[in-house]
Amino acid sequence: MSQPSKWWWGLIPLAILWILATIFTGKSIDSDLGNRSTSALGSAVLNPAFNVVGRDVSVSGTVFSPDEAGKIAGIVDSVWGVRKVLVDARQPDVAKPFNWGASHEGSSVVLTGNVPDPTVRDKIVSAAKAAFSGADVKDEMQYASGAPAGYDAGVQFGLDQLARLSKGAVSLSDTGLGISGTVDTRDAYDGIMAALKALPQGFSLAKSDIAAPAPVAAAVPAPTDPAVSSGAAVASAGASASVTPALAPSSFSFDALKEAGKLTLSGTYPDDDTHGKILDAAKNLFAGDEISDQLKAAAGAPDGFAAAATAGLNALSRLATGSFSLSSTDAKLSGEALYDGAVKSIQDGFAAAIPAGFKAAPAEIAVSAPAPAVDAPNCQSLLNTILSKSKINFDTGKARISSVSSGVLDTIVATINRCPGNAVEISGHTDSSGNEAANVALSEQRAKAVVTYLSDAGVPASRLTAIGLGSSRPIASNDTDEGKALNRRIEFSIK
Repeated sequence: MSQPSKWWWGLIPLAILWILATIFTGKSIDSDLGNRSTSALGSAVLNPAFNVVGRDVSVSGTVFSPDEAGKIAGIVDSVWGVRKVLVDARQPDVAKPFNWGASHEGSSVVLTGNVPDPTVRDKIVSAAKAAFSGADVKDEMQYASGAPAGYDAGVQFGLDQLARLSKGAVSLSDTGLGISGTVDTRDAYDGIMAALKALPQGFSLAKSDIAAPAPVAAAVPAPTDPAVSSGAAVASAGASASVTPALAPSSFSFDALKEAGKLTLSGTYPDDDTHGKILDAAKNLFAGDEISDQLKAAAGAPDGFAAAATAGLNALSRLATGSFSLSSTDAKLSGEALYDGAVKSIQDGFAAAIPAGFKAAPAEIAVSAPAPAVDAPNCQSLLNTILSKSKINFDTGKARISSVSSGVLDTIVATINRCPGNAVEISGHTDSSGNEAANVALSEQRAKAVVTYLSDAGVPASRLTAIGLGSSRPIASNDTDEGKALNRRIEFSIK
């Protein structure tokens, strides 16, 4: 005969044992599933986190491609004992723009900005260690999506140029490359300048600020003539006497680099008058751009240097990006034209403008990638911005376009090509000086000269209309020379 009052107390420890077994066994199973899932995933997920409930596993973390995200469920589901898989792994946020940078000073190299995945990260760090042997490479890069095509090549190119600098920095903003710093030798400077003319495919030069090394003066031989020696001794005794060492002609150089919104001049000039002429030409040809003057005075300029430098700057003003250099009497021009039709015109004009005594290498001109199309209001806004910084100049009292205006006209051609479905009205305007009938005729002739330039550049003539308005629409007072200069202008209206 059973006696429940005596044996039911024995169920209590059994229940406790069952609860404890369930808890610890459950934790053990959860831990085991989590460990085996982690092992199965390997490096497919960065910083994976698992939540296991029974035999159901949820996975979170960072992946670096949609394909990897799609594979995770299959990998975890193949783990023995897993019943159901929920994946919440995501790619890094998109960085826009996608930036990257590296700086070098002393024995330290710092890597910053965005990197798309661990594999590329390892390649960049390895490349930095190889380029800067023995340097302390600090990796401060962060993961992000949105790397442009060719990102690896752009980074490698940047590190290669940074290694040529004694100190400096290089950066990428999407496909725009920036570089700045100092170099110790002319060979290093020339190497960087040459490399910047052949950027990786799809990349463009956004900024360059590299100081050229100071030219080395040739030693002045000691005089051997006793009379000269005597004169030198007398001169050295005078407080104001000085001797300026001369440069050998082969060491005299001039460089101009055009990039987005900036012109950098480096190298040498022979005297203040020539320096002023070069700067005046640069300001007229690159109106609205920042001009970085890094030129230094030196002796040894070849005859005709000022004319050659100005001719090169004129050709350079027609390029989207590019460089011009003089090394003694050797002249070189390279870069990207704004549209196909400008290439031969720039090449022929450069060869013809270089003065006698100088040798111009064939200009290496490619064509820049066309900018995206815009609608009429945006096209009009772009043209207004161009003409707010620059103007189209003509010979005094004539309808012949000044050669200094070819750069701004090429920019206008490229802009008009961005809105191919719209008609364009070109209007000429004058100040109030002289006979109004003559002013109207001159303003119309100037507008027609612009139409001819545009149509020769490839803009369909059917889209273009020229009108002359004389002085009927002033934008400033005709009582001052400054106001008259503003009233003499060409305007564009997108229809």
